[in-house]
Amino acid sequence: MARKNGRVEVANFQTILPARSHLDNVAETYQARQNNEELFKSFRAKPGHTKAGKPFNHVVKNKVAKGAYKLEFIPANILGTKRPIEVYRASRAKNNIIKPWESRTDDDSYCPAHWADIAIGRGSCGFRCRACFLILTHRTFCDPSRHVLYDNIDDYQHAVSKELEKPGGNLGLGIDCSDSLLYEGVTEHARRLIPLFADTKTNPYGRKLILLTKSTNVHYLEGLPTKNILVTFSINPEIIADLWEGKWPDGLRITPPISKRLAASINVNDMGFEVRWRIDPIFPVDNWQDIYHDFFVTAAFDGHRPTRITLGTYREMGRSLLAMARGWGLPAMEWIPEQKLSKDGMHYHLPEKLRIEIYKQLADFIKNAWSPMDSNPLVALCKESKSVRCAVGITDDHCNCE
Repeated sequence: MARKNGRVEVANFQTILPARSHLDNVAETYQARQNNEELFKSFRAKPGHTKAGKPFNHVVKNKVAKGAYKLEFIPANILGTKRPIEVYRASRAKNNIIKPWESRTDDDSYCPAHWADIAIGRGSCGFRCRACFLILTHRTFCDPSRHVLYDNIDDYQHAVSKELEKPGGNLGLGIDCSDSLLYEGVTEHARRLIPLFADTKTNPYGRKLILLTKSTNVHYLEGLPTKNILVTFSINPEIIADLWEGKWPDGLRITPPISKRLAASINVNDMGFEVRWRIDPIFPVDNWQDIYHDFFVTAAFDGHRPTRITLGTYREMGRSLLAMARGWGLPAMEWIPEQKLSKDGMHYHLPEKLRIEIYKQLADFIKNAWSPMDSNPLVALCKESKSVRCAVGITDDHCNCE
């Protein structure tokens, strides 16, 4: 462990993490965490101040002071990341664990109510992606660098068991409020819930569980039943992912490389799970056609067989999204759209003509890449207007959540 000016070098922090095998021991208590205060200073984002002059994290600090949030860190080897990540632990109300998605009929966003989410966390997941919609959803109420991870685990198993006794749509494992597998080494949600979905006795209506992840923690799925389970990987060409996915203040990427996520996708497919991909957000950077074409051709040639690929172009729920990210101290994205975003349904989108061009091109790339392999993934769109869908020729309501 190197020292400089009498202080432990932050870059070597991972080497002093204790080896842990028992899941009850993976998170340090807040008091123990205080002993390594200096080590975390360089890992943290540095929040600014609101227009009213309050610290951006004043709400979160108040919850900590009242004991509602307890700060813990999770070692890197449990997360599959290069550095440990801090989280806040809290309890979720038992009657608010299942969150149905309400279909919107007053706009043109075309997001059908196929599913309900299992709210395993709150706020951005901790990967710190710089255009995460949850930053704007929670504004100053959740720190995107420190995910709120609920710890009343048994209540989740009970709530899902009761939910599966009745007919309904699919359930997402935190797909709208967390990452399905990033914290699996702590929560064991997937290992607890997947057997319930795979058994006709506990899941008489055959409802499906959807996982969505940017992590590579698929080893936690080994040995589990695969029936009624959909595993989705959020991916992009590496050059695109690096422009917006999370980075620590020194520039080191927090999210795993795309190559490792693709290897995880193959692994999950070999386990027998249905694998889907979500390519979202799509960035129309210079030479984007060649970038995405080569990405799909290589993936098909390398043996990837996702059953569904859902596409979504860059969009924002409100124009203050990036300002909120800056307020929380996240580094700026390395790409900003040249075109002015315009309101279309619930979101601010790239110009409609450009979106139509992107979807048509990528749909063709996918078809041409996988057709020679006798395997054509279903191409779907996420949160797109009906006019765009009609122009692209994808007018159904299939999407990753279905």
